[in-house]
Amino acid sequence: MWSRPAPGWSDSPPHPGPRLMLELDGARADQLLRAARIHDLPAEILACDLLSQAVEQESLRQRAEAALNRLTPREREVARLVSLGYTNRRIAAVLVVSPETVKTHIRHALEKLGVRSKAELRLRLSEMGLRHWPEPAPAPLPAPARLPLDLDLPLR
Repeated sequence: MWSRPAPGWSDSPPHPGPRLMLELDGARADQLLRAARIHDLPAEILACDLLSQAVEQESLRQRAEAALNRLTPREREVARLVSLGYTNRRIAAVLVVSPETVKTHIRHALEKLGVRSKAELRLRLSEMGLRHWPEPAPAPLPAPARLPLDLDLPLR
């Protein structure tokens, strides 16, 4: 099937670029071997498939991170609430802003992420692997008011 088999694999892809050897011991090796038997695949092929999936998932994560970095913190928060299915009015109530402000943030997020609707935004974020959003940092508490103290109290 392949033009140049790798050592130990009779049906492996050619290796025109860098090669990687993976060595597993213990529980991970047992898990891989069991999964290979279940799927009726050589363990090497299954390991290669799993590694490819992991690399693709990491690529999705990096793209999602880059996309979110294009948004302002408020646009990110609105996009997060949109992805959770919140309506504009509910988002406005949660963020204590007007529904018009929410619409503006959504419009900017849609433009920056290259999508046309909230449904498309949810789909895009889901495709990018954004299932778990980091919780937004809580707003800092205002400094306590300082009152001028000019008390002449006896010390005990």
